[in-house]
Amino acid sequence: MTPRGRAALVLGLVLVVVAIVAGTVEVRVGQHGCGSAVSAHTPEGRFQGTRASDVEDQCDGKITNRRVLVGVVGGAGVLLAVFGAYDHRRPGRRAVS
Repeated sequence: MTPRGRAALVLGLVLVVVAIVAGTVEVRVGQHGCGSAVSAHTPEGRFQGTRASDVEDQCDGKITNRRVLVGVVGGAGVLLAVFGAYDHRRPGRRAVS
């Protein structure tokens, strides 16, 4: 495995771990918890008038954005890790010091 491959593998694995953590951290709207990107729920609390639907809409937007972020970062991490795992020296090439 080349040094470039090792670096890509490590960076890819770090990005996958970051995506897992980002997917499990709770999303909040003000003082209301919306759940995580993996397990979303309706915000709890006492709301007056149309405030409940406003908070739910904000939660839905933030959860959707978090899921997109987790998908992009996780996908990039997986691609980098696979690239790094399969990056080998080609026969007939000398190592550059």
